[in-house]
Amino acid sequence: MRIVAICDEDTAMGLELAGVHEVYVPDGDERDIFMDIIEREDVGIMFITEGIAKSLARELKEFFLQGREYPIIVEIPGKEKVEGYIDSISSLIRRAAGINIERRAL
Repeated sequence: MRIVAICDEDTAMGLELAGVHEVYVPDGDERDIFMDIIEREDVGIMFITEGIAKSLARELKEFFLQGREYPIIVEIPGKEKVEGYIDSISSLIRRAAGINIERRAL
């Protein structure tokens, strides 16, 4: 099974270095790329950055409702900030461990 990713250029470089088999950087054609990938039988895992996942919300929902086993879709942070992301992670950590996480600039 192959590992593929749909992401921005900066994330693509890191994923290629990490050994991801195929990395796609969409230029407005993320829906076409996504639809092509989910139809392939050789793809086991697909990484999608948050920003792209947000633009593919309808397609992702339809895919998940089909209940297919593969590809496994993993949403990863990209270089752009997605509103609410750190807040949802913080609330999950707070609920699970009782620890408050704050985001600060370096």
